[in-house]
Amino acid sequence: MLADGFGAQIHLNQAVEGWLVPGSNPFGLYLYRKDVDELATAFRDEIDAEPSDKPWGMYEFALNAPDDMLVRVGWPTHLR
Repeated sequence: MLADGFGAQIHLNQAVEGWLVPGSNPFGLYLYRKDVDELATAFRDEIDAEPSDKPWGMYEFALNAPDDMLVRVGWPTHLR
């Protein structure tokens, strides 16, 4: 379970055996958060690259959750 201290919670569980092909999870999650840098620091052992401005207008980083689900954390570049 992930919680942000403001009442938001996300519950992540392992998939039922046989439901997913390992390394090919089709699901993803995007968290819109102003504190991108702070969260990147908190998850520094889980991410491959530091947050950066992306061509689609978001300042973000990505990590893999259980079962290789992609999780991105970002905030619109123009609001930073």
